[in-house]
Amino acid sequence: MAEAISNTSPLFYLHQIGALDWLPRLFSDVWISNAIIQELAAGKRQGCDVPEFGARVWIRIVDPQRLPSEWLALDLGQGELSALALALENPDAPCCLTTH
Repeated sequence: MAEAISNTSPLFYLHQIGALDWLPRLFSDVWISNAIIQELAAGKRQGCDVPEFGARVWIRIVDPQRLPSEWLALDLGQGELSALALALENPDAPCCLTTH
């Protein structure tokens, strides 16, 4: 099965509609970065219902090696930037789950 790289929004919205656990039916692993964990934690502090990943063995926390400095000027969050950087560093990952 294929692996996927995700940013925060797909995970958040799939959780909201009760469909987050569809992902392991489609992908062997879903890679997320610590920036995504931090964005979800910020949402939780604001009272949002966010997914917990402790028991989900198909979630892999992988941080990119680097974020190109020119990307920091873009109107993107840290989760989106890290997902894009992971996708560029891992071109064999066939899918990048992202919304903006």
